[in-house]
Amino acid sequence: MLKRLRIQNFILIDQLDLPILSGMTAMTGETGAGKSILLGALEAALGRRLSAKAVLKDKSTKAIIELELVLPKYLEAEFQSKDIDYDTHSVFRRELLPSGKSRAFINDTPVKSSDLAYFAGQFIDINSQSDSGLLTDVVKQIELIDSFVLAEEEREEYSRIYDTLMAVLNKQKVLIEQADTSDLDYLEFLYHELDKANVKQGEYEEIEELVRLNKNANDFNEQFNELAELIGGNSQLLDQLFTVESKLARLASNEASVEGLLEKLLVIISKTQSIEREILDSIAAAELTVDVDALIDRKHQIDSLIRKHRVLDADALVAKFDALGTQIKSIKDKDSLLKNLQAEQIKLEGSLKTAGTKLHAKRLESTQYIQNALIVYLSDVDLPKAKIELMWQEQAPASIGLYKPLFMFSANPGSPLEPLNKVASGGEQSRVKLALKAALGKHITLSCQVFDEIDTGISGATAEKVGNLMSELAKNQQIITITHLPQVASKGNTHWLISKSSTDTTTESSVTILSDESRLDELARMLSGAKITQAAKNQAEALLKAR
Repeated sequence: MLKRLRIQNFILIDQLDLPILSGMTAMTGETGAGKSILLGALEAALGRRLSAKAVLKDKSTKAIIELELVLPKYLEAEFQSKDIDYDTHSVFRRELLPSGKSRAFINDTPVKSSDLAYFAGQFIDINSQSDSGLLTDVVKQIELIDSFVLAEEEREEYSRIYDTLMAVLNKQKVLIEQADTSDLDYLEFLYHELDKANVKQGEYEEIEELVRLNKNANDFNEQFNELAELIGGNSQLLDQLFTVESKLARLASNEASVEGLLEKLLVIISKTQSIEREILDSIAAAELTVDVDALIDRKHQIDSLIRKHRVLDADALVAKFDALGTQIKSIKDKDSLLKNLQAEQIKLEGSLKTAGTKLHAKRLESTQYIQNALIVYLSDVDLPKAKIELMWQEQAPASIGLYKPLFMFSANPGSPLEPLNKVASGGEQSRVKLALKAALGKHITLSCQVFDEIDTGISGATAEKVGNLMSELAKNQQIITITHLPQVASKGNTHWLISKSSTDTTTESSVTILSDESRLDELARMLSGAKITQAAKNQAEALLKAR
């Protein structure tokens, strides 16, 4: 159920906060007052694509349209599946930005406009005279019919098989569109080339590390070799230390005071020898046993393959190799896979025919009742001599079934039955759509129906009947109707007056929820024009009493 409509900065509306009550709400106002703006705001909230910049009253800031809805519990699982916070009282919001972009939210969770349209569209339906959708769209027709037909189990079974069949057919399409056998030789050449190269995950980085370590080792050894030369090489440092030691030893034999110096020298000689050994050991340890030239050649080979296969890095080559293997296997197995899929297709088509026949039989059970109900309601909208027949036309398997509905119509006695959308006038089409909604209205899950001047082209007694029918519909769901007819407007439980005011710099539309007294004045204006007469007031009062 729709509880509230909020609009901000939308065309001629600055701020608007409207509570929406149960029953029937009539929306009236002079031509150009802004009734279509409210309708446009509703459509925007339902996810309709529009030019955001074109609808901004103040071009420097965003427009906001909010719908506050009371949602049924069964939607909670669907909300959760899309990571949307569920609340019985939920807010659907559409924001239209000065940049031309738009954003959609459900309970402050950002969603796609399509998600907004999907969920809101389950509760709100907008009907207009210019929109012949219900009369031409077989999907809408079947949804309306199935809202009455008790065939939920049969429809679910048919839909399950149909979806499976479509998936199988799509797999076939993808398989056929894959590289054909003529590409196989080239794909195998690429595969074997990569197989021979045998590039491993992480190999490229390992090569780069080994080359780096080799360079570091060479630099290291060069420095340490210089040190080794200084200690024990051509510099003869140790030889010189031993010569000094020999002389000090001779001196020490005659002079005890020299023994201390000799001992210190022997320590220096021992440490120098130890340093020499460690340097030589380090040089030996730093020697790498890799063929650096071979590593560089391998790196160049991998770089060449990366460029050839147009991938980012060596690891992507490994993924490319695996993908080529899968693709080659798929091509080689294509005939076998196709045969399996075709066999599955034949089996599913048989099951679909069985399920579709059962579903159609269920729909046929209610066809005569629907026709009879339509004839009754056509009389209620002043088409007493009209004939309507619901026929079923066989079609290729589709999402709705094996048969599609076809409404045949004749407005006058003696005229042959022909497709409704081709022979009915605009006014007749509007009334037929209303009759369809009324005939099956008690079974429609939609909680809010919006009728946009669907009563155009009628007047007098016919208008009275149309108003009564809308009022009857409003017992089971919310009805919002935009109308120029006092006979229709008087049937509303609530009455909105749309008006427009202007200054030298701005124009604004506003909505007033009419009291009983002001409503009487508005109906009188609709009856008599700008100059309200007492007779018009009397007639307006009579219309209100006749509700």
